Amino acid sequence: MKIKFILLLLLSFSFSQNRYEKAMGKGLEMFNNSESREDYIKSSNFFYRIYQAKKDSWLASYYYSFSNIRISMMEKESFVKDEYLDKALNIVSEFDSVAVLSLDSLAKSEIYTLKAMIYSAKIMIDPMTRGRELGPVSADMIQQAINYFNGNPRPYLINGQMKFYTPAAFGGGIDKAMPMIEKSINNFDNFTAQTFWPDWGREEAEKMYKQGKIKLESKK
Repeated sequence: MKIKFILLLLLSFSFSQNRYEKAMGKGLEMFNNSESREDYIKSSNFFYRIYQAKKDSWLASYYYSFSNIRISMMEKESFVKDEYLDKALNIVSEFDSVAVLSLDSLAKSEIYTLKAMIYSAKIMIDPMTRGRELGPVSADMIQQAINYFNGNPRPYLINGQMKFYTPAAFGGGIDKAMPMIEKSINNFDNFTAQTFWPDWGREEAEKMYKQGKIKLESKK
């Protein structure tokens, strides 16, 4: 009787895992093919449904959050941008609790990188007002992401982007950005993502590196 019960549990788990993997595959296809605000809203809603069905899935939360970051970037009104960024932050912040203990170091690194991106996006809404308050918060998220997994290319990319667009007078500049971007590219050369796990950023890093090289050459 016990053996039959265990077999039923295993079959149930296998079926639910198969449904989850199919849903994640479909969701990632939606996300990667999204171009418009409406596309990302559909992606956000889809991943939220996966999250509701499987709340221990940090990946569903991650892509829901990422979709809302993209939506925020497409909005014009500052308060609307903030609303989507708050939605993005709230869902990944749930993994600040005991649940985060069950995640491996790379997963934690990816989550903290995404949080750094959210705070950076909030700064860009009103740099003069928010930079002093949220800049250190974003920097702390990046450092935690690196501490959890220093082979992750994405925290270096986000750090480089922040410095790239921050004036030298406020601690940024091309000179400070380039080593971070170069480190990101080097990490990409040695990084292989697991199925469904974040694998974005290489194109952005290479494009920014080329832009940085051009700007540095023009200074000579």
